[in-house]
Amino acid sequence: MILQNFYLNTIVILLASYLIGSFPSAHIAGKIKGIDISKEGSRNVGGMNTITNVGKFAGVTVIIIDIGKGALAAYLASRFSDHIFIPLLAVVFAVMGHNWMVYIGFKGGKGVSTFLGGLLYLSPISFLFLYLLFIPVALFIIKDSYLATAVGFFFFSFFLGIYKESPWWVIFGLLVTIVYSIKSYSFLKSYYTEKRKDVSPAVKKIFKPFFKGM
Repeated sequence: MILQNFYLNTIVILLASYLIGSFPSAHIAGKIKGIDISKEGSRNVGGMNTITNVGKFAGVTVIIIDIGKGALAAYLASRFSDHIFIPLLAVVFAVMGHNWMVYIGFKGGKGVSTFLGGLLYLSPISFLFLYLLFIPVALFIIKDSYLATAVGFFFFSFFLGIYKESPWWVIFGLLVTIVYSIKSYSFLKSYYTEKRKDVSPAVKKIFKPFFKGM
């Protein structure tokens, strides 16, 4: 523990996790190329939008850094807290930091890569289930990046509870789903109001077999 008081220790960990998540890798990558990523494409300050509007190398680099943010938050929380839920909550705060980055006026991405980084550190097998089963199936049924991700996260939360045999993991999954859905609300709403199907070109490439003919 950093501090002997559990509550103060937890506050320090969560604050640090938020600040780690706030590191604006996509914003920096865009600025290097003279592009304001928050004004291009989906206006999402994240890896997928960087791939589409800045370049593949920049986008992949951003995704790796964003994954690292989640993993680092999970590692530090595991290192400095004995409670099972604190590393999970630290990942949620890292995702919040990524979605509302304090360094660039609370703009941000959707937090998917940061969540995946934390999950990869805490439960690699669960990571594989999410990315090889839940998200592809949701994309195949819904064929919309934003809604499919929200639905995939939601059902994945209950899988986590069963697989890890702990309600803390269900809460973790649901919190990430809520944070993601709040940030993606306008896109989720327009799916119904505008009857759109919006799949990122980068997502299509990753899950190519599911989008034949689209």
